[in-house]
Amino acid sequence: MKVLGISLFIGSILIGLAIEMDMLMGFTLRQSMRNVLNPFRVMETPETFILFFILLLWVLDVLAALFLQKQKKT
Repeated sequence: MKVLGISLFIGSILIGLAIEMDMLMGFTLRQSMRNVLNPFRVMETPETFILFFILLLWVLDVLAALFLQKQKKT
């Protein structure tokens, strides 16, 4: 669970940093958000499927490790 939390925290920090840098360059918040999400908009369907599949595998790995850790304690 810590791995998931730390990953989400680092990801949100990086997204915030990217938005702040865009805003310092003179973009509006809407344009900054569009720049952050642009790589996902240009992905084709198979690429999007592979991305979500890899994310799903990562979440399942974290949950399995958490489950196995609880099994060892009991």
